Amino acid sequence: MNLTTVEYEKRGHIAYVILNRPDKLNAMNAAMHRELGEVWQDFQMDPEMRAAVLSGNGRCFSAGADLSGGAPDTYRYTGDFPDISRTRKVYKPIVSALHSHVVGYGMWIALDADLRVATPDTAFWLPEPQWGIATIPAAWFPKIMPWAIASELLLLAERIDAERAREVGLINKIVPQEELMAEAERMARRLAELSPVAVQGMKESMVRGDGLDYAAIDQITDVIQNRVMNSEDRKEGGRAFVEKRSAVWPAASQG
Repeated sequence: MNLTTVEYEKRGHIAYVILNRPDKLNAMNAAMHRELGEVWQDFQMDPEMRAAVLSGNGRCFSAGADLSGGAPDTYRYTGDFPDISRTRKVYKPIVSALHSHVVGYGMWIALDADLRVATPDTAFWLPEPQWGIATIPAAWFPKIMPWAIASELLLLAERIDAERAREVGLINKIVPQEELMAEAERMARRLAELSPVAVQGMKESMVRGDGLDYAAIDQITDVIQNRVMNSEDRKEGGRAFVEKRSAVWPAASQG
């Protein structure tokens, strides 16, 4: 694999997957999505790998999607995400080690991990409505957290700090910054110590059971994503982001 936005290293039975665009706060572009998909496929197919640790280089885990290119003139939801689609086929456990900003798409992949460790300064945020975007996994979040918490994140677009995230079950543990990777590695080593057949069999049951109504969710997402992403709000949000100003929403979207 020729990786430019992700670091991938195997040590013993543990894979280390690191988002590596620190100069862009690990904002996720097409290359990162593609490379993560390739990494997760390799991780799943390698019989020596039993667990993975996902982390981010630099000042934060991920600032979310890279919106520096502005808003597209037209948009069509395809449901094809090479990294998220791939992890739904990964039946080996993944531990995410989170610090500072965990935003937008970065939050999606962080919570897609099975076990999650964070530092005290970690904050979770889905700011998409500020830019006229509908968060793609909106239908998925109420499946992994209480409805009111999902609404706080999705509809109010407000941040949730590490302590709140732990209280509502989004993360397993909060540790000091200097202990983050050590704790994530401890969990990964424990997972690697257990029966791979048992662990992977149980995760497969969890994933397949959770996905029984996924097709229905995707149909809802299809309708809403295409409507929102082709709206004037989305175009204005893209312009506001690029011009570093507050968005001025079209009158038709107000009231």
